[in-house]
Amino acid sequence: MQNKRIFAIAAMILLAVLLMLGAGLDAAQFGAVMLVAALIVAVLMYIITRRRKRRSTRMDPEDRKPPKL
Repeated sequence: MQNKRIFAIAAMILLAVLLMLGAGLDAAQFGAVMLVAALIVAVLMYIITRRRKRRSTRMDPEDRKPPKL
């Protein structure tokens, strides 16, 4: 499931780049749009990993054994 999300994000970025190239943006506008896209991807990846970590920590306490001293 994670791979599908990553591929979907990569496909959206590729589509955005192709649309920007077709729109004829200058270098400054292209850079600004790519910067915003990178910020969006970073936020999405943070949310995905945070949700995954929450699920794993919720399941762990029942199965975890304390370390032996």
